[in-house]
Amino acid sequence: MLNDPDNTRADGKPTESPQFAAQTAPSRSRRRLVTGMTGGVGVLLAVQAKTALGTTVCQSPSAMVSGNASPHPNPPPCSGGRSPGFWKVPQKFNYWDTIAVPATFRPEAGVSICTSGMQGLKLSDIVTQGSPVSLALPGASPTGPLIAPPEGFWGMWAVLAFPTEFNGGQLMRHLIAAWLNANYFPSYPITKQQIAEMWAATSGGGTYMGMGAADVISYISNMYDINADVAPDPDLCKLK
Repeated sequence: MLNDPDNTRADGKPTESPQFAAQTAPSRSRRRLVTGMTGGVGVLLAVQAKTALGTTVCQSPSAMVSGNASPHPNPPPCSGGRSPGFWKVPQKFNYWDTIAVPATFRPEAGVSICTSGMQGLKLSDIVTQGSPVSLALPGASPTGPLIAPPEGFWGMWAVLAFPTEFNGGQLMRHLIAAWLNANYFPSYPITKQQIAEMWAATSGGGTYMGMGAADVISYISNMYDINADVAPDPDLCKLK
């Protein structure tokens, strides 16, 4: 299995609870801080996201930016979703069901339900691309070092698995994971519409609610694996 840093989260825990933050930093001052920061919005949002999600309080991007960290009396459960490292593994493709279509591979690639990880898969092992990136990110047309595949587009799985091979691949990768999370987890705090808006705003170098591309990646990735249990995988190998 490839060593993917997205498969694990940092062990560090938030040092400040939302209650403490609300007592020591009034919302008006917080909003001034957010609007006055240059290139630091994502850091603030990441801290707020970890704090809020750690107490199961779901906050949309707008709530994060506004500094609305006050807990509700009965906060809803919230899921931070799974990382690209989860969604890219062929043995997890059953979680794509009804959401999107993953890639298929040459028999020689050795993809099997009884193996784990990526098993040395390459872009050239893809037979069919599955769902295009544009399904999640309207207008996205990733370009890479290889000629366009027969379908004329690169699929979601290709970008999830090999983001460095594509222009803007890291942003696409995390937004695709967010889109899959938004479909799978009912309590995921970012909607598919917001994901599309994040892509449209930041892919060309702009900002979404004050966040650039790096800030969007930080905001999404800092939520991974929080309250993100999935249904157990069936042990298909033992059913043979």
